[in-house]
This record gives sequence, structure tokens and C-alpha cells, in this order.
Amino acid sequence: MNQKLDKTSENKPKRDEKGRLLPGYTANPEGRPKRSWSIKDKIWQRFEDNPEELEAFIKELLKRYKGLVWTMLEGKPPQDLTLGQNPELPFIIKIEKKENEGKNSPNVSNTI
Repeated sequence: MNQKLDKTSENKPKRDEKGRLLPGYTANPEGRPKRSWSIKDKIWQRFEDNPEELEAFIKELLKRYKGLVWTMLEGKPPQDLTLGQNPELPFIIKIEKKENEGKNSPNVSNTI
């Protein structure tokens, strides 16, 4: 049932008055072309073929990007998104406006 359609005006997908595709129609009936590989596949293949390079790669990665590697392995810690809603943990923002020293120099200090 994978019949290729001729590229004629009769085979174009139906569109509304603004040129948008109508539901159920596609401008690319064959879909995205499949690749036989990805960059991740190539990297894994190289490390499978050369396991000694994997060890060196990991050491260098940890040396340069220790925090990033840890975050990728463990995920970011959970965050409390109820800021200011717990009366035992008040959240106060104090904004002070200082007088300008000059006409063109804004002097605003924020303290938390």
C-alpha cells in the first residue's frame, strides 16, 4: 500500500483559506526520511570497538564537566515550588530606591 503519488495539483493536500493544512492531510505523505545511523550510534560503536578510549573519555569528561555529568546521572534535585506559601518559611522581598546621584544614573538596590 506504499503507492507513490504523482506530483500533480490533484495530489496536493487540502488546505483552508489561510493555506493551513486541513485535519487528516499531510504535506509530507512519505514522512521523514529514515537514517541508517545517528551520531549517538556512531559514538557507541567507536567505544565498543575501542574500550580503552571509553575510559579516557570518561576521565576527561569528569575532569572538565564534573557538575554536568553529575546532573545528567542523578538529575536535578527537587525544588520547592510553594515559595512564600509556608508561614514557617517566610519569603520577604525588600526593594529600596536610593536617590539618584545624577540625573542619568539610576541607583536601585534590591535586598532579599
